[in-house]
Amino acid sequence: MPRTPVLGLSVRWRPSTGHDDLLLVEERSGLSTAVALIGRRAERDHADGAVPGAVCPDGEGSDQEEFDARSLPIGDVDMLVAELRRERLGDRLVAEASCAHCSARIDIDFSLTDHLRHHRPRPARSAVPADEPGWWRLRHARTWFRLPTAGDVLAAGAGREGHRALVEACVRGDRSAGAVRAAERAMASLGPTLRGDAEGACPECAASVSLALDVRELCLEELVFLASGVLDEVHLLASAYHWRERDILDLPSSRRIHYAERVRASWSAETTREPADV
Repeated sequence: MPRTPVLGLSVRWRPSTGHDDLLLVEERSGLSTAVALIGRRAERDHADGAVPGAVCPDGEGSDQEEFDARSLPIGDVDMLVAELRRERLGDRLVAEASCAHCSARIDIDFSLTDHLRHHRPRPARSAVPADEPGWWRLRHARTWFRLPTAGDVLAAGAGREGHRALVEACVRGDRSAGAVRAAERAMASLGPTLRGDAEGACPECAASVSLALDVRELCLEELVFLASGVLDEVHLLASAYHWRERDILDLPSSRRIHYAERVRASWSAETTREPADV
């Protein structure tokens, strides 16, 4: 059972259905897709104990049908997407790049477990917990802050205006440039994301190579690939059994795939059957 690194929530996965696969195929990658997928697949184990003082995404004692992934810090969203990918494909992940000097292809093979461990939250020496749950205070400035949630980032948008909106939502008190930078450094320790740089050497020309890694997006791309057969499978089962689209999408993904394989095998046997002697 995965446990989020920042809020410390234990999460169970609902079985994947065609609706989840269709979401991936139609929306592709991006934070909004990650949030929607986690909202559909995750449910919180209320028997666990979250990080003291944490603001939990579905409220205390709540029994919502949909997990509120928008309320998660970005680091927790990243980790849950990585866990979904690891559940399907295992722990090893390969990122592809090319050398800027000789254009050779470079594969970076690494362990998701090791990557998650390297990006685990750490105490911030410059900050202490504030009185309000989920907020922190800089030791040497009258600045209070909280970790941005996925909802904050989606609402703020990109670019300079997006950064300004995040500061307004997540920082109180002294918002001078120095105080904001200090708060952001503390945020990076308390709630790290799975974005970062990987350093290495080109196997062909030995030049130094730096690759910007966004592990959440890499994992989403692989999940999209795994879900890519959903439209063909819906068409196949609707043609064979005359079921409605919604009924097919309601099936667990594994059962839908199994039915589709049986139909393909049956049709393949019929088309290859030798004609009887006359």
